[in-house]
Amino acid sequence: MTHTLVVCKPKLPDQYLTQRVDLKRQLDHMNLGHVMYFPVFELVPDLASLATIRAWLDADTDKPNHLVVFVSPSVLEIAVTQLGQWPDSVYCGVMGRQSAKLAMDLGVPKNRIIAPTLENNHETEDSEGLARLLDSHFEAGSCRVMVCKGPRGRVEFPKKLEAMQHDVTVLECYDRKVIEQSDDQCEALFARMSDVVLWITSSETIEVLDSQLARKSESELKILRQTATVLTTHPRIAAKCRELGYAHVVEIATGIQSVNSWLKSNKKSMENNNQTSTATPAANEQPAVTAQSKPGSASAIQPNGQWLGKAAFFISVLSFVLILLIAFAGKNQIEKTRMAFGERIQKESTTLDLVKEEISKSSDLTKDLKTRFDLLELAQKEEASQRASLEEVYNSLLASRTEVSLSEVEQLISIAKRQLYLLGNVKGASIALSQAIDLLEGTEKPSLLNLRTALEKDLTEIKALPSDDLLRLAISLDSVVNSVESLPMLSSVQATTDQTLAQLTEEEVPETATESQALDSANDGTQPAFATAWNSIKKVAQTVWYDIKSLIEVSKVDSPEVLMLSSRQETDLRNTLRLSLLNARISLLSRQATLLKSDLDRSSDLLNTYFDSKSIQVQRAQTVLAEIGEVQLDLVLPELQATSAALRLAVAGQQGERQ
Repeated sequence: MTHTLVVCKPKLPDQYLTQRVDLKRQLDHMNLGHVMYFPVFELVPDLASLATIRAWLDADTDKPNHLVVFVSPSVLEIAVTQLGQWPDSVYCGVMGRQSAKLAMDLGVPKNRIIAPTLENNHETEDSEGLARLLDSHFEAGSCRVMVCKGPRGRVEFPKKLEAMQHDVTVLECYDRKVIEQSDDQCEALFARMSDVVLWITSSETIEVLDSQLARKSESELKILRQTATVLTTHPRIAAKCRELGYAHVVEIATGIQSVNSWLKSNKKSMENNNQTSTATPAANEQPAVTAQSKPGSASAIQPNGQWLGKAAFFISVLSFVLILLIAFAGKNQIEKTRMAFGERIQKESTTLDLVKEEISKSSDLTKDLKTRFDLLELAQKEEASQRASLEEVYNSLLASRTEVSLSEVEQLISIAKRQLYLLGNVKGASIALSQAIDLLEGTEKPSLLNLRTALEKDLTEIKALPSDDLLRLAISLDSVVNSVESLPMLSSVQATTDQTLAQLTEEEVPETATESQALDSANDGTQPAFATAWNSIKKVAQTVWYDIKSLIEVSKVDSPEVLMLSSRQETDLRNTLRLSLLNARISLLSRQATLLKSDLDRSSDLLNTYFDSKSIQVQRAQTVLAEIGEVQLDLVLPELQATSAALRLAVAGQQGERQ
């Protein structure tokens, strides 16, 4: 049995001969029984768009690599024919081996062609395979890419290249015009529908072809859908063919060689089936021959004795006599039996009427049950439909929740990095990573499980570090900077002194008012009034003299010149202290241990030398400087490499699910 191959590839204008000649040569070499050319689309090149390719190639750019990607053999032939000589410094990207061979036929150097060839498990002859191949050949953001395509389709491929940070330009090189098929062409196709093999290269082609054939004859199209075999090159095209109702859909690789291989293998299988069906009747002839040999053996045995006939006659006469005797003897019994049978029949008739009535009731009950069963079946179908809708809604909500959770986890990881590297806040980074782990609690996706494992590993490393809160220390240092203007200096009158003149004279403090009152009450009534008045005057004089001596205060300093600073010098000292504290703050946040120690030492010397160390404000400032001086800034902070790698894989998996 021979097949009729129907070629439905798009038609190019007459000046583009490379594909057409190569296809005709290969079909002639295949020596098929019958080939029908059934183009559905005619490609119309956009000359204005094609003219921009040369300008794009000549434009200045900082990208080291230039790449032009052609999504189909037709756009490859149109663009390369228009371009002429292929530039030596430009790479040519195509979707498969057939397009790569066409590119070499058009003059593109072999070392400049990039095409998936199914050499490993990661390559497929489509846009997915080419995208993975480009990702392995070129670094991210190192290419300037032009994607040459038709008016529709391949919209996700440029987005994948942009995700690789390449500079991408999309150019539509042609438009498609539907070719209306003639009645003779359709009739010729319907006439060979029993052995038709349709070679379809796009989902739009089978859709337009099916609609045109439906307008010619809907009944013959239904037969064609059940009998014809459709050869496709992509799962998306196969799904479209099955959606239209074609029963026999086969996925093959791209190229006419794959069509030839399928036709040869199918022809061999049909020939083997014919040989098997031809050999079956010959095997069934042997039992008939064997059965013909049995009658001869049956005729060989034949009894020979006349006495057997006489014995049979005697037995027959004896039996007849016995029957007559039994008949006369059982006449009365037969009558009784007949009457009994009549009564029994009457009873059975009554029972039969009752059974008929029960059957009628059972029939009504059966109809009622059938109605209820139909209602239950309808309700079950509605429930199945609602369950499918609910599952779809649940899956969409689950997918959206996963996306939200992943975005929240990504934000928390970014916060942890800022807290760790910019502020040195180990505690804040550990809190952010702990919250990210809590968001991933209960997940079942492998990519998210790997991300959670990486987060737990990095969190363990961070918790092992000393938890110095640099941000809190920086805020405390800011408060010290803001209080520099209010810090009391030794040269100011507000300074707290060590001793007073009254203390240096070592005189006893006068008695308190309570003791005087007690003494007065004890001597009340025993001393004269003059003595009482004299004691009161003496007590007042001593108190006044003590207060006068207390007006003079004595301060002990190491350098006398600190007490003789002018107001201008005091302002300069405060500004110097403020600048030193600000430098210490910058060194703290930038984790410069040497500079921080130098700035803290300078600030401490200024506070101890020129400011009153007994003041509460000065003591607080010295405490803050001492606390900052104990911070360890020379720590080796973890880089969160495992978390960053796992996050990139999870984001890539989520983008793949969206597509």
